[in-house]
Amino acid sequence: MASHLNRQRVNQIAVGVAATVVTTVIIWLDVASAIWQEVVILSGLAAGFVTFLLTVFVLDKVLARSTARRWAPVNRLAFTEFLHALADDDASEISRGQVITRSLTPPAYQIDPQRYDDELEQLRDLVLRERALLSDLLSRWAPFLASSGDNEAVLQHIADIALSFDRIRDAALEAESDHDPALHARVSDEVRECNSRLLMLTDELRRRLTTTAA
Repeated sequence: MASHLNRQRVNQIAVGVAATVVTTVIIWLDVASAIWQEVVILSGLAAGFVTFLLTVFVLDKVLARSTARRWAPVNRLAFTEFLHALADDDASEISRGQVITRSLTPPAYQIDPQRYDDELEQLRDLVLRERALLSDLLSRWAPFLASSGDNEAVLQHIADIALSFDRIRDAALEAESDHDPALHARVSDEVRECNSRLLMLTDELRRRLTTTAA
């Protein structure tokens, strides 16, 4: 996720630098020579290109920042709702910034296969409930978050977690049907990966709340 966002920022900077260079060359040619005066069509195209660049790299950013400021209170409400869905209610005090993320516990393989199967079934039921809770929140807030600021990272984290829940369910089904140590290990690996993603989302939401409160 971080590397993707870093690459995106690098690409935006590179495009911005290239656009600035091209704009500078156009303005210099317009001032220093009679090329654009002689070729009216190209002059119009150049002016349109400059306007386009100013709109993309200046006006759009200004409007985006204005939109984010205007909707900051509602963004905070959305982020807080997601934190409530992730937090351990008994150990957390979200209003004070103390958030303890609920985590999944991988079933430990038992000598009794039936007991292990029961734990796998409980894990499947749990991830289905957690996924339904997250999906419900996402269905209510995704359109707003997508249009009220730079919330791509939050939405991407949530999508990754939903997919992680699906992988846990699939791994648990396979482990239940075939008691292979490799399948047991896969369940544990998927649970650890999901817990890591839950912590990443919690950290991102807390950072957003701190930013919008500033």
